[in-house]
Amino acid sequence: MNFVSIIYDVLAIVIVINCIKKGAKNGFAKTAVQAIGYVCSVLAAVVISSISAALLYSTAVEPALASYLEESMQNSADAESVINSVTAAVEELPAISHLLFDFSGVAEKLSGSVLFDYSEIAENICESVIEPVLYPVFKTLIFALALIILFTVVSIIAKGSKAVNEVPVIGKANGFFGGVFGILNGILELCIGAFILDFVISAGFFPEYFSEEIIGKTHLFRWIYFAVCGNNVLI
Repeated sequence: MNFVSIIYDVLAIVIVINCIKKGAKNGFAKTAVQAIGYVCSVLAAVVISSISAALLYSTAVEPALASYLEESMQNSADAESVINSVTAAVEELPAISHLLFDFSGVAEKLSGSVLFDYSEIAENICESVIEPVLYPVFKTLIFALALIILFTVVSIIAKGSKAVNEVPVIGKANGFFGGVFGILNGILELCIGAFILDFVISAGFFPEYFSEEIIGKTHLFRWIYFAVCGNNVLI
């Protein structure tokens, strides 16, 4: 294990310990509401972002883009030159674009569109070139916005639930059970960190510090990372 891998494990332990301390301080009720609420918020944000991004793209963005492309091609010299230009533009994109977005098969899909009418060609361009970029961007932005809103709501509810800590029976075990649910909060924070880290690794930033090979050498953090990002379940 190299030095960078050790740092990942140390940070993971520090985050969990800090969440346990905060849980014990905040008490059982607030920490439990936060832990359960945050988990539900992440799941809800995933569903909301998937549905909203698909609706936004299919009902608002795609029809307008397809209409614009169709009109542009009707004013151009011929469909083949348009397709060749689009294909060349995609192939000349920086390597990072191909890592972040799925442009596989663009040339084959577009080359088979030469004999189609302009509306079908426009649809193929939207499907092969534009959707792979816009849909994940929309989904990520909506996910982040939904998560911020839901986390805020959960925090408000959790803050109000602290009154439960005054109940005598709960009060005796308040700190202990608060710490237990603090562990769940710590794991959730690590999962969110793993999701962000997966994006950084996909983008190829500072591979000497951020890579799956380095994470694979950790003893603890790798279980969180590969559970969350092994199949890219949030994007």
